[in-house]
Amino acid sequence: MTILHGGFLLAEQLFHPKALAELTKSDWEHVGRPIVEALREISSAAAHSQPFAWKKKALIIIWAKVLQPHPVTPSDTETRWQEDLFFSVGNMIPTINHTILFELLKSLEASGLFIQLLMALPTTICHAELERFLEHVTVDTSSEDVAFFLDVWWEMMKHKGHPQDPLLSQFSAMAHKYLPALDEFPHPP
Repeated sequence: MTILHGGFLLAEQLFHPKALAELTKSDWEHVGRPIVEALREISSAAAHSQPFAWKKKALIIIWAKVLQPHPVTPSDTETRWQEDLFFSVGNMIPTINHTILFELLKSLEASGLFIQLLMALPTTICHAELERFLEHVTVDTSSEDVAFFLDVWWEMMKHKGHPQDPLLSQFSAMAHKYLPALDEFPHPP
């Protein structure tokens, strides 16, 4: 995960003096390359030992970072570093926004993984994330945005769930435990 940390540090330098949390869609082409390359390097370095799992781990860490409540209180930090599996690695990443997450997913052509992770979230948060995604796609829409949106839509329509996936289970448990808007209703099929 040091490679991922390095990718974010390079992106942060490219975007300086602004913070990555302020990144807009139009900034991605100038700033996103180090992050995408870091994820591709992680996947290729782990090619012999489950490259998809490493990509999934990295995207879970990034999404968990995006969803992390701000500001983080000292008591939150104390609890989360002990209980949240993604917390220590997530703290190596600067504060980021949904634009980075969505543009990264699009750059990696990870629509299937996007849906797997999305469906692991509590329903209200899943809906909120879908709304953010739609808002993101409708700003300065490109042909790549449309293609990614259609891929995401297709993946959502054919989604069957992955109940045996321990990474998704951990991500889901983290979301249910630490995110404020919880619910008890299952996702629609």
